[in-house]
Amino acid sequence: MTRASQIAAWLPHARWFADKGVALDGIVVYDAVSLPNTDTALALVDVHTATGDRSRYAAATDRSSGADAAATPAFAGWLVRTALAGGVAHGQQGSFIGHPTATLSPPPGPVTVTPLGGDASNTSLLVNIADQAYAVKLLRRCHPGIQPEVELGEFFAKQASWPSTPRLYGWLEYASSSGPSASTAIATVHAFAAGCTSGWDRLVALLGQGGLAGSARTTILNIVAALGRTTGEMHRALGSRPELPEFAPVSGTPAERQAMAARMVEHARNVFALAAARLPRLPPAIGERLIAAIDNRDRIIGQLQGLATLDVTARHIRVHGDYHLGQVLVDSLGHDTAPRVLVIDFEGEPGRSLAERRAKTTACKDVAGMCRSFDYLLRHVARTTADVYRAENLCELEDCYLDAYRTIATGQPWWPADPATADALLAIYKLDKAVYELAYELQNRPDWIAVPLEALASRERPLA
Repeated sequence: MTRASQIAAWLPHARWFADKGVALDGIVVYDAVSLPNTDTALALVDVHTATGDRSRYAAATDRSSGADAAATPAFAGWLVRTALAGGVAHGQQGSFIGHPTATLSPPPGPVTVTPLGGDASNTSLLVNIADQAYAVKLLRRCHPGIQPEVELGEFFAKQASWPSTPRLYGWLEYASSSGPSASTAIATVHAFAAGCTSGWDRLVALLGQGGLAGSARTTILNIVAALGRTTGEMHRALGSRPELPEFAPVSGTPAERQAMAARMVEHARNVFALAAARLPRLPPAIGERLIAAIDNRDRIIGQLQGLATLDVTARHIRVHGDYHLGQVLVDSLGHDTAPRVLVIDFEGEPGRSLAERRAKTTACKDVAGMCRSFDYLLRHVARTTADVYRAENLCELEDCYLDAYRTIATGQPWWPADPATADALLAIYKLDKAVYELAYELQNRPDWIAVPLEALASRERPLA
């Protein structure tokens, strides 16, 4: 069986490892199973920090070398077949159990694996078994409890007739012998959307053809409008089953808005404290801008506190929770007509607790996330091409997206009836998202810190 020392050689350097920059006190294999007829094991690994905290990760490993084996045909084929057949693999502390959501068995045949994306908190794979294709996601960070990716996948597969997300075929759970509360989702298996690319990749390529004023302008705006309509349809589906307690829309109360404002403010203060601690590690140019943001924190916190006094009557619903251009797929053959858009990855923001990810909230959270993603998109294109970042281009993308979204959302109980209230609520959630982005980039992608910093420094419409 794989030794903890072997895993420790690569685990802290993995892209999805969430404890970067934290002093570690040890890495221990909590439980593991050897996969039949392979040289592969699936392990749950506990990472202990010097402060006494513990994080648990799922790691597929080569039993001899301990190397990461998540993208090998042996592991991926076993995972798909176990999830879709309801198979069980017993460890010493618990069992890995497959949960199919449909009667669907993979055919016999060879397995091929292609990694999907590289900038993520999990491991996503295209797994081909004979002539069948599956999108597999190994949920690297193990959080005991109900995983939104599974919960919402089952909801769309069984309870809501919304076709704009790949169907969940099955999932893999680790059921601990210590009780249901310690069980966690390990992986999901969805239908693979052939002929699609991420909204991010599609729009980056199109904007590379001269920006928003270039030859692809019409196609870009058609995609953005399709994103707006799809977002509205997603929210309508999420609010469509009032008889299901976990999905029934609820009225937000002033006390809840005050509590949410307090959480936003506390989070912002924590992020600015983190920023101050990371200053010595950053290049001077970024450090100076970070100091300016820290000095400006009172204004930012004051804007977040505005949520407490905002009069909002729109109902709260379940939302995507981490909505951006990397979480949507676009038909790569879409031309100047309305393209096909699919929404994926319903697990929520990886830095939030499961309770936060499953909480009902304003639909503005998702809308704000997509608006912030447009800002990232334009700033990325400006950094990688001859195009220049223009705030008016962001306003145009946002207007196109929001106009299309409102064709679905206007009149719905989960969207503010008063346009001014909707705008104010959206501005607060965009600001909260930018603060979250700053923390994420400080911990994971220092090269991107400038993007949320520029947004936090802006007093123009793109943010507030």
